[in-house]
Amino acid sequence: MRRTVVLTALVALAMPVQAARADDDDRPFRRGTILPSFSLGGSFSRNYGGSLLVGAGASYFVAGGFAVGLHLRNVTTFYSQYFKEQVGPDIFAKIPTNEFSLTPSLLWVIYRGERAAPYLSFGVGPVFLNKQRGVLGQWTVGPGVMIRAGGSLWLDLGLGLGMRFTKDRCQDAYNYLDPITDYACSFTWGFRAGLVFGLGGRRQAQPSQPSPPAQYNPPPASSYPAPAQPGPNASPPPAPAAPVQAPPETPPQPATPPPTPVETPTPENSPPAAPPPATTPTETSPVPPPGENLPVPPPA
Repeated sequence: MRRTVVLTALVALAMPVQAARADDDDRPFRRGTILPSFSLGGSFSRNYGGSLLVGAGASYFVAGGFAVGLHLRNVTTFYSQYFKEQVGPDIFAKIPTNEFSLTPSLLWVIYRGERAAPYLSFGVGPVFLNKQRGVLGQWTVGPGVMIRAGGSLWLDLGLGLGMRFTKDRCQDAYNYLDPITDYACSFTWGFRAGLVFGLGGRRQAQPSQPSPPAQYNPPPASSYPAPAQPGPNASPPPAPAAPVQAPPETPPQPATPPPTPVETPTPENSPPAAPPPATTPTETSPVPPPGENLPVPPPA
């Protein structure tokens, strides 16, 4: 039994380290997520009685999609009076009525979807029987799928396969009745359903970094050429111009007498109008006698 527990621990430590380094996304079941689980079940048989199963466990994701866990399960069997009478009090005193199992497990979430996440689980551990029937080994494996029910709540649906070992130890524990021995020590399978909660695993918010101080960028240099500086052999500056002398002062000119006012002619003081000049007839301009026209010569 110690070898089984040590083997499980070695397998957990041999998980890929690169998966932990590459776990930098926000998908479900990332590193640091804790997946607690609870189970409750039972069975009933008309001839044998019934059983009650109570279980709890938790898985911790050491890398994105890879988790190690530990699960506890207790099964209590209630046998009917008919069964007790059939086997007798001596044999019934040897039948274990309580089984407590402690199972380290590995969980691999194949696809870390937001709505559905298929997985594969494997576990192996001891099973303790009451009435001094010893300790058995048991392995379980099974595929399943987790469907998001809301927030961090998931619905777990899967198929469980398992078997107890070693066969000789199992037969010694159940040697009181052949049918029960075949059932308890053979390969078993069954469906399972339950609710699981995904806790933690959130990426921590990075503290905001203070913004760097604004840097002053000088304006770009002008594309115009810089003014030429005088060289060492440049010509001397021109001599200053001679001052302009003011003209000599002249004696003041006598003041001009004011103009004589001109009297504007009016109808009262206007001069008499001159008679129109008389027209004197000339030889070149004959004057026709009154009542006659001047003859016009024919055109040449």
